[in-house]
Amino acid sequence: MAGAGMSGRSLALECARRPAFRDKKILLIDRGEKKQNDRTWCFWSLPGEPVPPVVYKYWDQCLFFGEQGVQPLEIAPYRYAMVRGIDFYEWTEAEFRQYPNVQSIQAGITGLDIATGTVRTDQGDFQGEWVFNSAFTKERLLPDAGDLWPTTPFTTADPDKTSDKAFTRLLQHFKGWVIETATDHFDPAVMTFMDYRIPQKGETRFAYVLPFSEKKALIEFTVFSEALCAPEEYERELSDYIGNILNIDRYKILETEFGIIPMTDDPFSRRQGRVFHIGTAGGFVKASSGYAFKRTQRKLREFADAWEQASVPDERVFRSPWRFRFYDSVMLRVLRDQAVSGKTFFSDLFGQLPPQLVFRFLDEDSTFADELRLLSAPPAWPFFRSALKQIPVFLKI
Repeated sequence: MAGAGMSGRSLALECARRPAFRDKKILLIDRGEKKQNDRTWCFWSLPGEPVPPVVYKYWDQCLFFGEQGVQPLEIAPYRYAMVRGIDFYEWTEAEFRQYPNVQSIQAGITGLDIATGTVRTDQGDFQGEWVFNSAFTKERLLPDAGDLWPTTPFTTADPDKTSDKAFTRLLQHFKGWVIETATDHFDPAVMTFMDYRIPQKGETRFAYVLPFSEKKALIEFTVFSEALCAPEEYERELSDYIGNILNIDRYKILETEFGIIPMTDDPFSRRQGRVFHIGTAGGFVKASSGYAFKRTQRKLREFADAWEQASVPDERVFRSPWRFRFYDSVMLRVLRDQAVSGKTFFSDLFGQLPPQLVFRFLDEDSTFADELRLLSAPPAWPFFRSALKQIPVFLKI
């Protein structure tokens, strides 16, 4: 595993648990030790869905603040879930200790040889029958490191290389604070899914609130745009939201997180020779939403199932059906061009349709009838116009 983040660890564990792979050596290579709570992942799930047993908190009730004001979202039988990075890392480490064929090494990845299956690192070269890469990219997916972004998650072979400009590329970037208030303020049973009471400034901007107790919550300021904000803007927007919208004047910041997620219809390479690309490097992020955790678990579980049955790994399992790639491509174009503002789009979506239908669609579990209902919710003409503009890329995605 060239990279021992969420996708590398998930695939290693999927393989280690299966009898067909017990005689295979599995090596995880990563430059970091994964000893910090460096991120959180969120998702919605149905009862009985297979997800790692590391959910920090579930919420059964959600609020949406859009153009029509506050709207409670009745999401049952779904529940909204949050996983802390540190809990996932510690759980996978404990699981790996049960399998002597799984080993780890700390090393910086400097290159991949797709013909020989060799991972080149600053600690030497490592060769395998197959390489599953989540840490090395041929071109830049995310902005360079800076004040907000001390180290990017990828090593990039050619940072100056650019892809086909016909594809749409947005960034989902966010900064969050875990705060503790002086007095009770939150309802720990109710999370805020999207709050568009924030000034939009020609972009898609919202906050969400994940309360852990009456006094403690994670509050995130999130933007969909082509470029990052100035470093001080994230803190200013968080402060304004907490003080002026949530009306909290006394609190302390316990933890801080910052993240960037690529949102693009650029078709990622799934395989090159003996190297398979997984995780964000393999295009596992849902392009129109940025969600990845449950989606990654599902893709890798299906991939390992197919590999175990066929005895040969097949990257085609990673690819979403074309119609969902089409929907993502149009949605990204709409958001980039502001043909419909994100605030209007999501307000119409959750104002006119059951959230369960939206969740099924974003999970790519929807039926064609579901999708016809969904396409009727936003203003139709701007989406049709954006779809026409996307014709040159439809055969490429």
